[in-house]
Amino acid sequence: MTVSTIKGLALAGLSALALTGCVSLLPETEPVAVYRLSSPEPRQSNGASDRVIIEIERPMAPAGLNGDEIAIQVSEQHLAYMAGARWISPAPSLVQNLVIDTFHSDDTGIDPVRPADAVRGEYELRLDLREFEAAYDQGENSAPVVRVRIAARLIRESGREFVGSQVFSAEVRARENRAGAIIDAFNAASTQAVNELARWTADNTG
Repeated sequence: MTVSTIKGLALAGLSALALTGCVSLLPETEPVAVYRLSSPEPRQSNGASDRVIIEIERPMAPAGLNGDEIAIQVSEQHLAYMAGARWISPAPSLVQNLVIDTFHSDDTGIDPVRPADAVRGEYELRLDLREFEAAYDQGENSAPVVRVRIAARLIRESGREFVGSQVFSAEVRARENRAGAIIDAFNAASTQAVNELARWTADNTG
């Protein structure tokens, strides 16, 4: 898929695109709304010494998904961005944080760390963020479907052994064509995909 990263949706023909006055794809001035993904509540740590330490790397992502813009798929070939709205940090960092917070909240026997923590883990979890966008698959006047797709590779540090790989995906349609509802759909789809990723990781490190 060819991804256009032109800010302000300077895409041919997009000037006529209207989304019922609810979500604008046209350039806007400040203020800009800032959104984050919801994180699960952390569990109480029991200080067990037999927990598996896994290094969670920041996901790789194509250029169109690597920033803090909220991606909107307006055709099969192009991404645009929601005007007047941003993620609180680049999308790959949001997903990395959600993965780490999910491990902290679940009793999977896994303690996640970041590469910057300088803690040697028993495994590395390498991630690719393939999709993280709201697609107007039923027309610009309809609520979009949010698609999240994450590819994971699990590497054992000892001997640099490849343990396995899996792709996790989820689709959730927004309740309506409004920014808040679309962000809720991002939360739901991201949570579903990351929960499946966490279970798969735990199953392959136990």
